[in-house]
Amino acid sequence: MHTLVIDAGNTQVKCGVFEQNQLVRTERISYEELAEELPKCIQLYAVEAILVSDVSGKITSLFEAISLSIPIHFLSPSFQLPFQNHYQSATLGSDRIALVAGAMSVFPNTHCLVIDAGTCVTYDLITSSHAYLGGAISPGLHMRLKAMHSFTGKLPLPGWEQPKTYMGNTTQDCLLAGAYYGLVGEIEYMVARYASEYEGLQVVLSGGDASELAMNIKTSIFVHEHLLLYGLNKLLIHNAE
Repeated sequence: MHTLVIDAGNTQVKCGVFEQNQLVRTERISYEELAEELPKCIQLYAVEAILVSDVSGKITSLFEAISLSIPIHFLSPSFQLPFQNHYQSATLGSDRIALVAGAMSVFPNTHCLVIDAGTCVTYDLITSSHAYLGGAISPGLHMRLKAMHSFTGKLPLPGWEQPKTYMGNTTQDCLLAGAYYGLVGEIEYMVARYASEYEGLQVVLSGGDASELAMNIKTSIFVHEHLLLYGLNKLLIHNAE
Protein backbone atom coordinates (compact mmCIF):
# COMPACT_ATOMS: atom_id res chain seq x y z
CA MET A 1 0.00 0.00 0.00
CA HIS A 2 1.32 3.41 -0.98
CA THR A 3 0.21 6.56 0.81
CA LEU A 4 0.88 10.20 -0.02
CA VAL A 5 1.36 12.79 2.71
CA ILE A 6 1.48 16.51 1.97
CA ASP A 7 2.92 19.31 4.09
CA ALA A 8 1.44 22.52 2.70
CA GLY A 9 3.67 25.18 4.22
CA ASN A 10 3.63 28.94 3.94
CA THR A 11 5.87 29.07 0.86
CA GLN A 12 5.87 25.62 -0.77
CA VAL A 13 4.43 22.11 -0.66
CA LYS A 14 6.49 19.14 0.52
CA CYS A 15 5.24 15.69 -0.47
CA GLY A 16 6.23 12.23 0.72
CA VAL A 17 5.25 8.84 -0.67
CA PHE A 18 5.35 5.95 1.80
CA GLU A 19 5.17 2.21 1.36
CA GLN A 20 3.88 1.24 4.81
CA ASN A 21 6.46 2.91 7.11
CA GLN A 22 9.16 3.36 4.47
CA LEU A 23 9.62 6.76 2.82
CA VAL A 24 10.26 6.05 -0.88
CA ARG A 25 10.05 9.53 -2.39
CA THR A 26 10.10 13.17 -1.33
CA GLU A 27 9.52 16.22 -3.47
CA ARG A 28 9.09 19.96 -3.02
CA ILE A 29 6.47 21.47 -5.31
CA SER A 30 5.36 25.06 -5.76
CA TYR A 31 1.66 25.85 -5.39
CA GLU A 32 1.58 26.74 -9.08
CA GLU A 33 2.84 23.27 -10.09
CA LEU A 34 0.70 21.25 -7.69
CA ALA A 35 -2.35 20.69 -9.92
CA GLU A 36 -0.12 19.24 -12.67
CA GLU A 37 2.42 17.27 -10.61
CA LEU A 38 0.17 15.68 -7.99
CA PRO A 39 -1.88 13.43 -10.35
CA LYS A 40 1.40 12.20 -11.92
CA CYS A 41 2.76 11.17 -8.53
CA ILE A 42 -0.50 9.44 -7.55
CA GLN A 43 -0.58 7.45 -10.79
CA LEU A 44 3.13 6.53 -10.70
CA TYR A 45 2.95 5.03 -7.19
CA ALA A 46 -0.68 3.82 -7.27
CA VAL A 47 -1.38 5.90 -4.16
CA GLU A 48 -4.39 4.70 -2.18
CA ALA A 49 -4.87 7.48 0.39
CA ILE A 50 -3.73 11.07 1.02
CA LEU A 51 -3.30 13.06 4.23
CA VAL A 52 -2.74 16.81 4.06
CA SER A 53 -1.35 19.19 6.69
CA ASP A 54 -2.31 22.69 5.52
CA VAL A 55 -0.91 25.53 7.64
CA SER A 56 -1.14 27.95 4.73
CA GLY A 57 -4.87 27.68 4.05
CA LYS A 58 -4.08 27.66 0.32
CA ILE A 59 -4.40 24.05 -0.67
CA THR A 60 -8.09 23.23 -0.13
CA SER A 61 -9.21 25.21 -3.18
CA LEU A 62 -6.47 23.61 -5.27
CA PHE A 63 -7.73 20.13 -4.40
CA GLU A 64 -11.24 21.16 -5.40
CA ALA A 65 -9.88 21.86 -8.88
CA ILE A 66 -8.22 18.42 -9.15
CA SER A 67 -10.47 15.43 -9.78
CA LEU A 68 -9.16 12.51 -7.68
CA SER A 69 -10.83 9.17 -7.01
CA ILE A 70 -8.92 8.31 -3.81
CA PRO A 71 -9.64 9.43 -0.22
CA ILE A 72 -8.17 12.80 0.83
CA HIS A 73 -7.97 13.60 4.54
CA PHE A 74 -7.12 16.98 6.07
CA LEU A 75 -5.35 16.91 9.41
CA SER A 76 -7.01 18.85 12.26
CA PRO A 77 -7.14 18.66 16.09
CA SER A 78 -10.33 16.57 15.74
CA PHE A 79 -8.37 13.86 13.89
CA GLN A 80 -7.92 10.62 15.85
CA LEU A 81 -4.49 11.01 17.45
CA PRO A 82 -2.04 8.38 18.79
CA PHE A 83 -1.38 10.54 21.86
CA GLN A 84 -3.34 12.33 24.59
CA ASN A 85 -3.79 15.96 23.58
CA HIS A 86 -3.70 18.31 26.60
CA TYR A 87 -3.64 21.51 24.52
CA GLN A 88 -6.25 23.92 25.88
CA SER A 89 -7.45 25.44 22.60
CA ALA A 90 -8.63 24.11 19.25
CA THR A 91 -6.02 26.14 17.35
CA LEU A 92 -3.16 23.65 17.56
CA GLY A 93 -1.53 23.66 14.14
CA SER A 94 -1.65 20.53 12.02
CA ASP A 95 2.10 20.78 11.47
CA ARG A 96 2.74 20.59 15.22
CA ILE A 97 0.41 17.59 15.54
CA ALA A 98 2.30 15.80 12.78
CA LEU A 99 5.73 16.62 14.26
CA VAL A 100 4.73 15.17 17.62
CA ALA A 101 3.45 12.01 15.92
CA GLY A 102 6.72 11.84 13.99
CA ALA A 103 8.77 12.05 17.18
CA MET A 104 6.71 9.21 18.63
CA SER A 105 7.51 7.03 15.63
CA VAL A 106 11.26 7.72 15.85
CA PHE A 107 11.59 7.69 19.67
CA PRO A 108 8.70 5.66 21.13
CA ASN A 109 8.07 5.77 24.90
CA THR A 110 10.55 8.63 25.38
CA HIS A 111 10.23 12.22 26.60
CA CYS A 112 10.72 14.22 23.38
CA LEU A 113 11.11 17.93 22.74
CA VAL A 114 10.33 18.54 19.08
CA ILE A 115 11.78 21.76 17.63
CA ASP A 116 10.74 22.82 14.15
CA ALA A 117 12.88 25.61 12.69
CA GLY A 118 10.89 27.06 9.83
CA THR A 119 9.07 30.34 9.24
CA CYS A 120 8.38 30.23 12.98
CA VAL A 121 10.21 28.08 15.51
CA THR A 122 7.91 25.75 17.43
CA TYR A 123 8.69 23.77 20.56
CA ASP A 124 6.46 20.81 21.46
CA LEU A 125 6.74 18.30 24.30
CA ILE A 126 5.48 14.73 24.16
CA THR A 127 6.04 12.62 27.29
CA SER A 128 7.10 8.99 27.49
CA SER A 129 3.50 8.14 28.41
CA HIS A 130 2.26 9.70 25.12
CA ALA A 131 0.86 12.92 26.62
CA TYR A 132 1.23 16.06 24.53
CA LEU A 133 1.57 18.99 26.95
CA GLY A 134 2.17 22.01 24.69
CA GLY A 135 5.23 24.14 24.03
CA ALA A 136 6.14 27.53 22.59
CA ILE A 137 6.28 29.52 19.34
CA SER A 138 8.86 32.17 18.43
CA PRO A 139 10.00 34.00 15.25
CA GLY A 140 12.08 31.97 12.83
CA LEU A 141 15.50 32.92 11.52
CA HIS A 142 14.39 34.78 8.39
CA MET A 143 11.40 36.33 10.14
CA ARG A 144 13.81 37.95 12.61
CA LEU A 145 15.78 39.52 9.80
CA LYS A 146 12.63 40.74 8.04
CA ALA A 147 11.20 42.16 11.27
CA MET A 148 14.33 44.21 11.98
CA HIS A 149 14.17 45.61 8.44
CA SER A 150 10.40 46.25 8.44
CA PHE A 151 10.10 47.88 11.86
CA THR A 152 13.08 50.22 11.62
CA GLY A 153 13.83 53.12 9.34
CA LYS A 154 17.39 52.31 8.29
CA LEU A 155 18.29 48.69 8.93
CA PRO A 156 18.68 46.76 5.65
CA LEU A 157 17.43 43.28 4.84
CA PRO A 158 20.62 41.28 4.30
CA GLY A 159 20.83 38.38 1.91
CA TRP A 160 21.13 35.21 3.92
CA GLU A 161 24.56 33.70 4.53
CA GLN A 162 25.91 31.80 7.50
CA PRO A 163 27.56 34.38 9.81
CA LYS A 164 31.28 33.75 10.21
CA THR A 165 31.30 34.83 13.85
CA TYR A 166 28.96 35.92 16.63
CA MET A 167 30.49 39.44 16.47
CA GLY A 168 29.84 41.38 13.26
CA ASN A 169 31.79 44.46 12.15
CA THR A 170 29.34 45.67 9.50
CA THR A 171 25.63 46.32 9.85
CA GLN A 172 24.83 43.35 7.63
CA ASP A 173 27.09 41.05 9.64
CA CYS A 174 25.59 42.30 12.90
CA LEU A 175 22.06 41.58 11.70
CA LEU A 176 23.00 38.08 10.56
CA ALA A 177 24.89 37.34 13.77
CA GLY A 178 22.11 38.66 15.97
CA ALA A 179 19.38 36.69 14.22
CA TYR A 180 21.36 33.47 13.92
CA TYR A 181 23.20 33.27 17.24
CA GLY A 182 20.23 34.75 19.07
CA LEU A 183 18.13 31.84 17.83
CA VAL A 184 20.88 29.32 18.64
CA GLY A 185 21.00 30.70 22.19
CA GLU A 186 17.21 30.55 22.49
CA ILE A 187 17.15 26.90 21.43
CA GLU A 188 19.92 25.96 23.88
CA TYR A 189 18.08 27.73 26.72
CA MET A 190 14.76 26.04 25.92
CA VAL A 191 16.39 22.60 25.68
CA ALA A 192 18.12 23.09 29.03
CA ARG A 193 14.87 24.24 30.64
CA TYR A 194 12.89 21.22 29.43
CA ALA A 195 15.74 18.79 30.18
CA SER A 196 15.81 19.96 33.79
CA GLU A 197 12.22 18.77 34.23
CA TYR A 198 12.04 15.70 31.98
CA GLU A 199 14.72 13.10 32.65
CA GLY A 200 16.21 11.42 29.60
CA LEU A 201 14.77 14.05 27.26
CA GLN A 202 15.39 13.43 23.56
CA VAL A 203 15.56 16.57 21.42
CA VAL A 204 14.54 16.32 17.76
CA LEU A 205 15.24 19.25 15.43
CA SER A 206 13.49 19.55 12.07
CA GLY A 207 12.49 22.22 9.57
CA GLY A 208 14.17 24.15 6.78
CA ASP A 209 16.80 25.82 8.97
CA ALA A 210 17.54 22.78 11.14
CA SER A 211 20.88 21.81 9.58
CA GLU A 212 22.31 25.33 9.66
CA LEU A 213 21.28 25.87 13.27
CA ALA A 214 22.54 22.46 14.39
CA MET A 215 26.07 23.39 13.31
CA ASN A 216 26.41 25.70 16.33
CA ILE A 217 24.08 24.15 18.91
CA LYS A 218 26.20 22.55 21.62
CA THR A 219 23.31 20.62 23.17
CA SER A 220 22.89 17.01 22.03
CA ILE A 221 20.12 16.93 19.41
CA PHE A 222 18.90 14.64 16.65
CA VAL A 223 18.27 16.30 13.28
CA HIS A 224 15.47 14.69 11.23
CA GLU A 225 14.82 16.31 7.87
CA HIS A 226 11.54 14.49 7.16
CA LEU A 227 10.07 14.24 10.67
CA LEU A 228 6.78 15.92 9.73
CA LEU A 229 6.23 13.57 6.78
CA TYR A 230 6.83 10.53 9.01
CA GLY A 231 4.33 11.95 11.49
CA LEU A 232 1.69 12.43 8.82
CA ASN A 233 2.15 8.87 7.63
CA LYS A 234 1.86 7.57 11.21
CA LEU A 235 -1.39 9.51 11.65
CA LEU A 236 -2.79 8.23 8.36
CA ILE A 237 -2.02 4.61 9.27
CA HIS A 238 -3.34 5.12 12.83
CA ASN A 239 -6.69 6.34 11.50
CA ALA A 240 -6.91 3.52 8.96
CA GLU A 241 -6.55 0.83 11.66
